[in-house]
Amino acid sequence: MPTFFRRFSRYSAYTFGAAAVGTTAIIAPPKEMLPESLLPSRVLLEGLGRVGRCVITSGQIFADYTYNLHGVEEQRAWDEVHTRCARRLVTLAETNGGLYVKAGQIFANMSHILPYQYCHVMAVLQDAVVKRPYSEVVAVLERDLHHPLHEIFTHIDPEPIAAASLAQVHRGHLRKENVDVAIKVQYIDIAQRFKGDMRTIDTMLSIAGYLYPGFDLGVIVTKLNDTVAAELDFRLEAHNSDRAAADLKKGGFGNKVVCPKIFWDYVTPRVMVSHFVQNAVKISNREGIEKLGLKVNEVATAFFDAISYELFGTGFFHGDPHAGNVLVHKLPSGRAQVVLLDFGLCAEMEHPMRREISDIWTASITHDSAHLQQISRRYHCEDYELFASCFLQHPYVYYSAESGRLTDKKVQDSMRDTVKHKMADVNGIVSSLPKQYALALRSIMATKAINRELGDVVNRPLRMLRYSLRTSHEDASRFKVDYLLARAWVAEVYSAVMLRFAKWRHPELIELMEDSLQVSS
Repeated sequence: MPTFFRRFSRYSAYTFGAAAVGTTAIIAPPKEMLPESLLPSRVLLEGLGRVGRCVITSGQIFADYTYNLHGVEEQRAWDEVHTRCARRLVTLAETNGGLYVKAGQIFANMSHILPYQYCHVMAVLQDAVVKRPYSEVVAVLERDLHHPLHEIFTHIDPEPIAAASLAQVHRGHLRKENVDVAIKVQYIDIAQRFKGDMRTIDTMLSIAGYLYPGFDLGVIVTKLNDTVAAELDFRLEAHNSDRAAADLKKGGFGNKVVCPKIFWDYVTPRVMVSHFVQNAVKISNREGIEKLGLKVNEVATAFFDAISYELFGTGFFHGDPHAGNVLVHKLPSGRAQVVLLDFGLCAEMEHPMRREISDIWTASITHDSAHLQQISRRYHCEDYELFASCFLQHPYVYYSAESGRLTDKKVQDSMRDTVKHKMADVNGIVSSLPKQYALALRSIMATKAINRELGDVVNRPLRMLRYSLRTSHEDASRFKVDYLLARAWVAEVYSAVMLRFAKWRHPELIELMEDSLQVSS
């Protein structure tokens, strides 16, 4: 018997030692040094660490709320716990990376569900993404392009010009084509991590929903599945970019609004090479646009026209045209050129759907309440004003002279009621809409945010109305279209004056009201 135990102990020690050596051999080297066949094993082992960090963070958050807020009603104490827990989630997202950063970005936009502290603290994840080592980038490029880098590029800048949750972008110069390019490279392990990380995030949110009823965050998993699955294949993004470029050219935009040229010889599921835009600034950078000698209102107008043309004209549109995905530079002719980037997330609407969303926008701006009511009821929504507000990204009352002046106590009380009781209804309305509409709302939100950063230099609703009318009233006479535009212009002047006055009298209420209409993205 002792002999048996000695042998068992010896074999156990050998087995444990071999497992430890094997694990170290997989975990220790940089990912780019591992053979492709061992990368899934590395992802699995690191996945255990990510799950462990999730368990620890979840436990800390649960303990913080349970033991520090038991029987406490003081708002300050709640705010402090919200802030601490939000910071823990930021640390978790930054440490685990990838889909966790994506989920954190969605959290930051859920002001209609989550406490303010979560949205404020987690907003850092919109920009602060940890970059991957250049050696990993080189490994992906050489494996996917099947050539040493010096045969394809004369040089590549090791420092990325942009880093996101799934990929990062480097500036380089193609040897054969003799042109500066932007090289988008997917992180080496992100595709293998997708299913495991999705299951972990889904489990975490399910537990959170069980422990804290009323905070249904399952929408995050749906959004991650929809967005990340589309963004993992750069060939799809390249096709989307080329299609959007052709649509804009067909729509008469010429050189005013373009998409960068794609170099298809260097496109794979994990790599995309496109023309690099020289001396460009983000479209939200008003000072930068003015330093280029360009007129801000002309730049904004061209951008809003392009997005409106995609939404209401072609039905094939950019699902995420935020400021980081839109550049502005000056052509040799001295005119401005807007460049749309990152077409990983797009959607397409056939004519009936495109006609309906055009009807919604036209009716919202021209105050056709009867038509709005008819459309909203199709989606089981009796509150047509809130329905319209989701698309306008302003309370519908701003645009309705029939509702009375914003200075009236009745209207103010109505707005306060909306803030208190209807914020969750916004998410319910969006959930009932086709997913193409949800992306359209995301696109509309982006245009509003950019216009706000530029100082509201363009009447965005009216600018977009010019395009929605072409589809919603495609069979109408030119006279009727002009009449509707004129009517909308008069109402816009009225509502703009009332809105400015309301913002002066009740700035916090107006800001909270507009925030309540934000759609999580």
